[in-house]
Amino acid sequence: MTANGQVLYVSPADQVRAKLDDPRVAAALNDLLEHADLLAILVSGLDGLVRRSDEISDSVTSAIGEFKGEVNTPLKSVDLAGLAGTFATLSGKVIEATPALNSLLGSSLVDPRAAEVLGQLGAALVEAKSATARNPEGPKGFFGILKSAKDPDAVRGLGFLLQVAKAFGRQLATR
Repeated sequence: MTANGQVLYVSPADQVRAKLDDPRVAAALNDLLEHADLLAILVSGLDGLVRRSDEISDSVTSAIGEFKGEVNTPLKSVDLAGLAGTFATLSGKVIEATPALNSLLGSSLVDPRAAEVLGQLGAALVEAKSATARNPEGPKGFFGILKSAKDPDAVRGLGFLLQVAKAFGRQLATR
């Protein structure tokens, strides 16, 4: 704050304004704002880690005791350095994938109805694979395909695929 050209004191707001004038600070704040969703997830994760720190430290202490104490434990053969490296790589990939995971979790794929259809599709794929193993040639020629079109299950499946194609076309048209 100034009076008659002299500075009386510098308020905290003046200090913040002065820092915001620095382009590096403004750029850093923009980066933080662009990744606010990731920061929120990281803060939430760190909060959970801190809350459970006593349990985690007890578990780590117990595990170290098991490594030192029991010679015949199956965990003796575990490559801890390799495991730590893998965990570091995996956690980095999860952080990179967080925006995509958030998008996926906000999509219709997590709708229980979609999960049910995907489960049915999985069962159908396994059944079709077994049927193909028993009859690897399938219908022979164009007339064989026409004959299989009389099968009510095949008609039902093709009808479903046509409905999916129609709905997908509508989705593509809205983008």
